[in-house]
Amino acid sequence: MLVLRALSCLLALFSAPAWAGAPGAPPPAGEELQAELSTREIAIQSNFTGIEILIYGSIDFSQTKTPDQGAYDVIMVIRAPSQALVARRKERVAGIWINGEGEVFPKVPGFYAALSTRPFRAIAPDATLKELGIGVANLDFGRKQSGDDQDGTFRSAVIRLKEKQNLFQEHDDGVAFAGRSLFRGTVALPVNVPVGRYTADIYLFRDGALIGKNQSTLQVTKAGFERVIYVLAFAHPFVYGVLAVLVAVLTGLVGWFTFRRE
Repeated sequence: MLVLRALSCLLALFSAPAWAGAPGAPPPAGEELQAELSTREIAIQSNFTGIEILIYGSIDFSQTKTPDQGAYDVIMVIRAPSQALVARRKERVAGIWINGEGEVFPKVPGFYAALSTRPFRAIAPDATLKELGIGVANLDFGRKQSGDDQDGTFRSAVIRLKEKQNLFQEHDDGVAFAGRSLFRGTVALPVNVPVGRYTADIYLFRDGALIGKNQSTLQVTKAGFERVIYVLAFAHPFVYGVLAVLVAVLTGLVGWFTFRRE
């Protein structure tokens, strides 16, 4: 009996994990990504001219020995809710420009921004970037690309227009480290930013591999009189139309009474 007990103790000793040097000691912790936004809610009023959002975080249990060693890369992706969008080609008929043929893209983000410590392709392989939807070129618009030149033309036109409106942004130097584990980045929301619940995904890479992810949300809403107009226009379009006609009629009557000649 004593021999069997001694053998079992030896077996438990040799099969114990290498990190269990002391009774009850936990295994060595891996890197943990922590991130936060400077604000979680934005109210758009008539005086709204855009806003800059700060995204900051840290890498707990960082394995970097010195600040200039550069073992980690961070990519931030801020995305607004998707919506259907129709891209049409302008055609000139009898001297008049009209809407011609077009393509429907069911899931186009209302706003998209990607920031990183280095160029995306220097951080991770193309397959990983495409799977995560990192970069404007890897966005999924909800429509399978057929490989047709025309399909690519419409998609490129959507991206070009969104970039012109500052609703699609890419900054491959928009994230900076401060010390061994602290990082920060800023993204500018333009005045024409759409409302909705945004997601902020922060990805942590090391040697081309994704080792951590953190997600936060940001709510962008209308406030004050703008909110009333917005709710009427989208939730009660008939009432909005009737009120718009009444306002136009009243404005015309006021102008007629004001400037009429006796």
